[in-house]
Amino acid sequence: MRESCQWATVSPVLKKYHDQVWGRPVFTDQALFESLTRQVFQSGLKMQMVLAKLPEMAPVMDDWQIEAVSRYSEAKVQQLLQDPLMIKNERKVRSVIHNARIIQQMAQHKQSFSDWLWAQVGFVPLDLQQRTNTKVLVQHPVAKRVCQEMKAQGFEFVGPGTSAFFYKMQDYLTGTGSTASIIKSGIR
Repeated sequence: MRESCQWATVSPVLKKYHDQVWGRPVFTDQALFESLTRQVFQSGLKMQMVLAKLPEMAPVMDDWQIEAVSRYSEAKVQQLLQDPLMIKNERKVRSVIHNARIIQQMAQHKQSFSDWLWAQVGFVPLDLQQRTNTKVLVQHPVAKRVCQEMKAQGFEFVGPGTSAFFYKMQDYLTGTGSTASIIKSGIR
C-alpha cells in the first residue's frame, strides 16, 4: 500500500478518497469529466464536504454523463440551483455544463478528451521527484501551461489551482511514482 498524503489522514472519507481515487490515472473521457467536475465543485470548499455531497448530487446531474449534462437547458440549470442536494454555486454548475459541451465538441471532431489531456504531458506522467506542496504545484510550469491550454480549448473554472490539482489527481504530475509504475507494468 502506498503512503498516504498528510491531508488524507484527517478523516475516513479523505483516507478512502486518497486510497481509491487520488493519484490513480483514468483514461476515459467519462472518468476524466467526473474528475474535472469534482475539482470544479471542490474549488474553494473543504474537500471532505464535497466528497460527502457528490454522491447525493450525481443522480440529480444524470450521474455526470457527459452527453446528458451537455444538453442541459436554462430551465434545468434553474432546477439544479433550487435542488437541496446540490452545491448551489451557479458559476460552478454552469461551468460543469459548459465543460461537458466542450468534451462533446471534441468527440464530434474525433478528438478524445483523455488523449488531449495526456498529450499535455507527452503521454508520460511528469515525475516531480518529491512530494510537492500546494504553492509549488500550482506554480509548476506544466500546471500553468495546462491551465492556459484548457482555457484556450474553452474549458471554464479551470484556474491554476483547479487545473494543477486536476492534473495531480490523475497523476499526470506525480511525486510518488505511482503512475509510472502502473504504466511500466502495462496496466492501463
